[in-house]
Amino acid sequence: MNFVVVNGRMPFRQNYCVWCCTPIYAGYLRDIATRLCYCDHQCYSLYRENSALLLGGRVRAS
Repeated sequence: MNFVVVNGRMPFRQNYCVWCCTPIYAGYLRDIATRLCYCDHQCYSLYRENSALLLGGRVRAS
């Protein structure tokens, strides 16, 4: 996991959490590789877990 926790700052543009779609106002988590924003660490971990499951299913199917 490579991410940055940003406290007390708003994103440059209006951003929404990738997982739960809530608007991000101040304080968020950003994935370094994808530059996607998440409202907190729980949404980030849920997104990563589900992404791993989806990719794992694709590898097995091929």
